[in-house]
Amino acid sequence: MTVRRRAAVLAVSLYAGFMALHLLLAWDGGRVVKAVLPGVDAWLGPVDWAIYAGFAVGAAVATKAGTGIGSRPTKGWARLSLPLLAAGTPFLLFGFNLDSGSVIPLLVVGVPLVALNEELFFRGVLLDLLKPFGWRRAVLWSSIAFGASHLVNIVAGAYPPFIAMQVAATTAGGVALAAIRIRTGSLWPALVIHLVIDLIAVSTLTGAATTSPILLPVLFLWLAANLAMWRYGWQLLRRTPSIKAADRSLPPQASWAAASGERP
Repeated sequence: MTVRRRAAVLAVSLYAGFMALHLLLAWDGGRVVKAVLPGVDAWLGPVDWAIYAGFAVGAAVATKAGTGIGSRPTKGWARLSLPLLAAGTPFLLFGFNLDSGSVIPLLVVGVPLVALNEELFFRGVLLDLLKPFGWRRAVLWSSIAFGASHLVNIVAGAYPPFIAMQVAATTAGGVALAAIRIRTGSLWPALVIHLVIDLIAVSTLTGAATTSPILLPVLFLWLAANLAMWRYGWQLLRRTPSIKAADRSLPPQASWAAASGERP
């Protein structure tokens, strides 16, 4: 079996497992978890996200992927990352709407687990596994996989039109996050960005916000901000000297190592 075929089989298998786990735990509003842990209530989300994080950590360990979680980001990472925060700022128009009983389970515990499991799996494991196909395809396919993973929300009862917007937004945002991961040589900037954006979304897009007269305009503004990240991500990668050098002088399967500073 060729290197590319092995990489594809492993990536697809892990993604299928990741999605199957999400489907199982999200089905019918979390019926499985509620059956195992009666009275889980406000902690249902954090419990699910902890399980997903465990899967991502297990995948990283099993594949020995170069996730970048053990690397320090290069100088200037904050300046490069700042534009990505625009993806979450439209929700600030709603103000803080989270009830006090959900602050600890969702903001303090839950959101960090979401950022960890999604960044470690998609910008860590999956992006690294796809590197034999070249950095362009690795970024594109891992971002499409990230966006498509949000389709699982439909079995949890989410509104289909919003899910469609979410898939488009997270696919585009995934390109920018992958670009930051590659450009800075570390997973931590992407983790921080993801954490901040989700803190904003979880604390604002609930309660009164769901019936607000500005809900649709804000959602479309959020979608537009995320779609802009698609262009920003590719521009950022094109301006990365090591990637340009890799494109000119190395075969596709070697370009990732040269671009990220990691050993192949």
